[in-house]
Amino acid sequence: MTAERRRVEALLKDSSTPIRWVFTGDSITQGLAHTNGQRSYVEHFAERIRGEMSLFNHVVINTGVSGNRSSDVRDGFAHRIEIFEPSVVLIMLGTNDALGGGGDDLERFREDLSDIIFRSRALGAVPILQTPPPIDVPNAPTRSALIDYVEMTRQVAASTRAIFIDHYEQWFADSPEGPPPSLLADAFHPNENGHYVLADAVLRELGIADMDSSVATQVMS
Repeated sequence: MTAERRRVEALLKDSSTPIRWVFTGDSITQGLAHTNGQRSYVEHFAERIRGEMSLFNHVVINTGVSGNRSSDVRDGFAHRIEIFEPSVVLIMLGTNDALGGGGDDLERFREDLSDIIFRSRALGAVPILQTPPPIDVPNAPTRSALIDYVEMTRQVAASTRAIFIDHYEQWFADSPEGPPPSLLADAFHPNENGHYVLADAVLRELGIADMDSSVATQVMS
């Protein structure tokens, strides 16, 4: 177990110290419009932490913004992350970055993610890097480069030794033919079921899962 995993484990046992979890990313993190009035994955996480676990001094903050790319989060680091003095920063990016294709844009993505992780650690926070879930490529051809950004996210996670959650791999492992339509609101936005599955993966990675695994399995089918 790495020092950062031990740190998160300790935070999850601390009910007295103010702890701030900052989620940042694009519309998937923001949970905008596509959950049909139900919880986003960030809201599911907050319910588990502050509701079921009664960690009332923990605060869950969502700074996801629809349409954002990695450069937006990097450029807005001061007001998206730093201002909240986070204990943990969860980062999910790539779906909009994929619009740029590869080459220089892919390299900038790597630099952006690496910088966000470095600056989060400089604040004393634990960064957690996530891949976005897969998309319906035939109906989202302008984002067909997403797999390259997912692979780059994996490389950054390995090189920085950040805690890593590979939603993309999980969804394909459970549905090799592509993302299940039951999890998508459109070609690339998860619906309420997709957000449930995202939250389940985050909670399991942190060892605090309490969501009904049978429900997660059912919605993946």
